[in-house]
Amino acid sequence: MVAALALPPSAIVAQAPEPADDVNNTIIVEGQRLTRKEVRERATGFVRTLGVVQGERSVARWVDGVCPRVLGVAPEIAKLVEAKVRKITSNIGAPLADEQCHTNLLIAFVENGRDIAKLISTNMPNAMSQVHGIDRRDLEQGDAPIRWWYTIGDSASTGGKALDMPPPGSFGNSEGGGSALPTGVPTVRNYSSSLVRPATTRSIDAATVVIDVNRAEGISLTAASAYAAFVGLAEIKGRAKPPVSSILNIFGEKTSANDLTFWDSQFLDELYDMPLNRWGRVQRGYLVKAIGQAEGEAEEAEDGPVEP
Repeated sequence: MVAALALPPSAIVAQAPEPADDVNNTIIVEGQRLTRKEVRERATGFVRTLGVVQGERSVARWVDGVCPRVLGVAPEIAKLVEAKVRKITSNIGAPLADEQCHTNLLIAFVENGRDIAKLISTNMPNAMSQVHGIDRRDLEQGDAPIRWWYTIGDSASTGGKALDMPPPGSFGNSEGGGSALPTGVPTVRNYSSSLVRPATTRSIDAATVVIDVNRAEGISLTAASAYAAFVGLAEIKGRAKPPVSSILNIFGEKTSANDLTFWDSQFLDELYDMPLNRWGRVQRGYLVKAIGQAEGEAEEAEDGPVEP
């Protein structure tokens, strides 16, 4: 995939000029203090929109060190983007690989994101093997300025990666016996049972972020880098448009975010601080509660963590 995306340097999104200082200008900001209930509702909506928790399915995050690589721009620009991604990764407590590492977070600046996605889908189908349905169609046919996808791995809660073999005792159909699962389906061996801890945990093993410089025109390099870092460090659904201030909203009509917002940072901090081996409902509670408390929330979220 790296070879396929190793394109000539293309025009990077323009950096918007800084406004001139004017001591005679006075800016008055008016706001309304949110109630505890309103903060909790916004935090819940934010987490739900990101799609990191689907029902009881646990969240996915990086377990091995993140190794970002940037393609499609001049080397000096690529270094700036990589440095930004590494800084965000370090700040939130996510594992970070050394400079000399094997790329697992690929960020490519291209002139036509749709064509590149189609090319990868056709020539390297394994790269998108976990993307299906409407999500796959959006990657190949959508108009999004930035598109991304992941390779997610499963591990036993007690440790160890999934195995490409049927689990013991999984006796399938009544005709021939044996496993009901076809050969090659990743499975895990875990015999524990818990109402809080699932049998498996999910991890981001690889992520690809494709930035269409033509469709992202006008977005600063800082914003593009922060956006790539945010979707690269968490399993965010492609159509996420949070109802609060977020870097994911930079392509909206009314937005001023040029970097990770308070909501973005609080979410990532908690994502890499909470236990990974918990059911989705519990992890959702951790995320909502952390964001709510940071906004002055004193009460625990209604669907907050329930420990044994």
